[in-house]
This record gives sequence, structure tokens and C-alpha cells, in this order.
Amino acid sequence: MEFDVNVINKIIKNIIIEIDSSRGQILNIVDTIRNEHESLKTQLAKVRKDISRIIDEVDEFEKKDKEARRRLVEVSANFKKYNENDIKDAYENAENIRLKFYTKKNEEISLRERRDSIEIALRKTIGNIESGEKIINQISIVMGYLEGDILSALEGADKNSEMFIGIKILEAQENERKRIARDIHDGPAQHMANVVMRVDICRMVIEKDIKEGLKELAELKESVKIALKEVRSIIFDLRPMSLDDLGLNQTIQQTVNSISKETNILIRLKIKPIEEEIEPIIQVAVYRIIQEIFNNIKKHAKAKQAEIRLDFGTKYLMLIITDDGVGFNVEETLKRVKTESASYGLIGILDRVNQLQGEIQIKSSEGLGTTYTVRLPINREVIKNEKQGD
Repeated sequence: MEFDVNVINKIIKNIIIEIDSSRGQILNIVDTIRNEHESLKTQLAKVRKDISRIIDEVDEFEKKDKEARRRLVEVSANFKKYNENDIKDAYENAENIRLKFYTKKNEEISLRERRDSIEIALRKTIGNIESGEKIINQISIVMGYLEGDILSALEGADKNSEMFIGIKILEAQENERKRIARDIHDGPAQHMANVVMRVDICRMVIEKDIKEGLKELAELKESVKIALKEVRSIIFDLRPMSLDDLGLNQTIQQTVNSISKETNILIRLKIKPIEEEIEPIIQVAVYRIIQEIFNNIKKHAKAKQAEIRLDFGTKYLMLIITDDGVGFNVEETLKRVKTESASYGLIGILDRVNQLQGEIQIKSSEGLGTTYTVRLPINREVIKNEKQGD
């Protein structure tokens, strides 16, 4: 089948214009929802503060109401001691306090209902924002393909599945970026905002009471420690610093120890001492592949034992991971993850190996465990030669 390149390019450009316009409209809608979300958060904070205040007031009026009614009973029962005016004053006072008490109770009920309503609205806005971001993310991915080498994907029907896998990979990457941004926003960013606020509080407290100010500073220090710990955790997820400090073998050993402790899986480790220079990108790839494979083992395999073997040559390294888990139908699973929004981890492993001109083989059968065999070049020169050989 032949294609008129000019016609296809014109169609694609028109599609891109329409999609980009729609994306802009969705972005505006999401921004509006975000503003509404922030407004609701402000309202909720105020309502919660009002509820706290009104509860104290209700408790106080409840005490006054009991005291006023006790006084009324006492005055009404002692005609000799109290006259008619005393009884009238006690009755009016009790009624006034009772009225104020019930007014405050109703105000509390109203505020609680208002709080519940805002919380429901907040949950809805969060869901709408997430849905909108997902749509924008998917549109961006599709536009990336439309603006890229779309014609090469149309040259043969066999390319369709690869393009689809690519879309899933890009979507996984975008989701990972969004996850990192959310981790930073919800974690260290919040702690640092809290630190900024508490610095001002500390200053004011110290001016009045040095002892209390020192307590505030101690709590401030803990907030900074937590923020620092979360930042380090995010950085480690992006690239383990131990790869630079300790090397690949020691980093794998630390990772294995952590996985074993978390999952109670007995992991045997057989690693050949590194003699050849391994490119940093290959080291990160090996580390990530081990992580992703054990994520799959943890979620699906129900394994009790596993083994990691890592061997090196002058040009290639061989990573073999086996487990004694329940196993799976490899052909059906690979087919499913390539056609459904499932197992980004497995897609990521396949893509990482392919990008580095490596090879991966997965052998498994139900009830008999799984073996992952990965072959990767150890430096850029080998990768370059592999690409030229294609």
C-alpha cells in the first residue's frame, strides 16, 4: 500500500491543531478546578477552625445551662428564702441561657454539615484533577507521536504493535515524572513550607520565652530532618548514589538485603568481581532491572527463594534471576502487557534492554517458577557497534 506523503502530512497537521486546541481547553478546565480546589481547602480550614471554636462555646454554655437550671430549681423550691422576682429572674436567665445553648448547638451542627459538604467537594475536585491530568498526559503522548516519525509507523502493519508499546512506555515515563513531582510536592515541599512558617513562630516565641523558643527550634530541626530524608529518598530512586560510592556489586548487595528484609524471600547472590569498565548507564540499567523484576516477583510470584547471578565478559554482562514462584504463561502475559495498560514494569524492562541493544529471555511455566536472562553490552562502544550492525 502506498501513501501520499503530502496528503498524510496535511491531515496530521490538521489533527495536531485540533488536538492541541482541545488540550488547551482541558488545561484551562483543570486550572479552574485547581483554583476551586485551593479555595475549598481554604474554606475547609476556616470551617474546621470555627468548629473547634464553637465546640468550646457549646461546652461552656452547657455548663452555664446546667448551673442556671440548678439555680432555678433551688429558687423555686425555697419560697421562704426567695421572692417572686427572684424566681422570675432565675427562670428568665435559665431560658436565655438555654436559648443561647441550643443556638450554638445548631450552629455546630450546621458547621459540621458544611465541613462534610466541603470534604466531599474536595474529593471530587481531586478526582477531576487526576482525570484531567491523565487525559492531558495521553494527549501529549499522542501528539508526540503525531509530531514525530509517524510515517515510519505506517510502513508496515507489524510496526503497529511496537508503536503501541512505545506509547505505553512514554505514558509510563510521564506517570513517573508526575509521581516524582507529587512526591516532592507532598513531601519535602510541604515540610519546607512548614519550616518557613515555624521560623517566624520561633522568632516570636523566643522574644517572649527563651525556653519555649528552644523547644520550637528542636521541633523545627526535626521537620528539616524529615524533609532532608525525603529528598534523599527521591534522589536515591532517581539514581542510587551508592553506585558512585560503592560500585555496582555492593549496591546490588544492599538492594538484595533490603528486598529480603521486606519480602522474606531468601535470595542467593552470585556476582563475579568487576574487572572491565562498565558504563554508568549500564550499571543503572542493571540496578533498575533487578528492582523491577523483584517488584514483579513480590506482587505476583509468591516465591520463597530466588537467585541473582551476574557475570561479566570483555564486551557483555549476563544477568540471570530465577525464582521458585507460581510462574506464568510468558507468551500470553507479554501479549497482554503490549496491548493493555498493564505491567509498566515489565514494559520498562523490555524497553530498557532494547534501548541498550541488549537481549532478554523470560522462561516460565505455571507452578515451576521463572527465569529472567538479560544480556547487555558493558560500554558505549559495544552499543554503537551493535547499532551499526543493525
